[in-house]
Amino acid sequence: MKIDLRQIQSLGSGLTRPEGVMALDDGGVRTADAHGRCARIDPDGRTTFFGQLGGLPNGICIDTDGNCIVANIGNGEVQSLSPDGKHAVLMTEAQGKKMSTPNFPFLDFAGRLWVSNSTDNPDIDASLKSPVPDGCLVLIANGRTPRIVAEGICFANGVAVDADEQYVYVAETMKRRILRYRIHADDTVGPAEVYGPEFLGKLGFPDGIAFDEAGNLWIAFPVANAVGCIDPRGGLEICADDPQGEVLNRPANICFGGKDRRTAFIGSLGGANVPFFEVPHSGQRLVHQKSRP
Repeated sequence: MKIDLRQIQSLGSGLTRPEGVMALDDGGVRTADAHGRCARIDPDGRTTFFGQLGGLPNGICIDTDGNCIVANIGNGEVQSLSPDGKHAVLMTEAQGKKMSTPNFPFLDFAGRLWVSNSTDNPDIDASLKSPVPDGCLVLIANGRTPRIVAEGICFANGVAVDADEQYVYVAETMKRRILRYRIHADDTVGPAEVYGPEFLGKLGFPDGIAFDEAGNLWIAFPVANAVGCIDPRGGLEICADDPQGEVLNRPANICFGGKDRRTAFIGSLGGANVPFFEVPHSGQRLVHQKSRP
């Protein structure tokens, strides 16, 4: 499943740290932007900005009403940003504990919002230099009070739920591996299991993750300037590798959209636009996307 770098195109312009990215059925894209806002990128590439969120918007997802749910790692808020630019705060703490570094939100079809909180240390750079397993996974189930469902994660990052909604997956960045937790009927989760390789490689610090319909878990590797996937048998393949960062500049997230969800869009820490390329399998449908006819 090798992707030729020459086949990678880009969409949008003028973005700053578009770490979080979500694609629509029409090929349009929404991204986070480091200037405390989100970007709306039309299929023709026209880019506009909306929202006054403050902080540093990071991972995003989109709900069934078209609102961007933003994990704002800069001000410790999970926010819901409507298309008209107004926003509401969904979470700042869980069980009386401040969630100071919300990293990525994932909304499943059962109405559960899963949010990774990377670390207790609000100084992200310091936590990455001296990592400790103090990250966690928070669940907001159908608007109820946020609660911590998993702890002891060494920099909790990207989140995904499989197609059957049996497991929730979390990128454990500083251990260079992917964890998963079985979801129980009462919305608690089981113990952590390592999914795929125990060690994703010297530069294999996973960030954003997303499934395709073939069961491949795609992973963005910002330190390696690469994108790879773990296949259903647990093997890792690097699909796009750009050591110099000329096309993939610290890729940090991946999502699927456009016709039949056969286009992968890449969020990044260093880019000013959104790289995209065609993939062999449709991306797993998310709650804001329609079923194919």
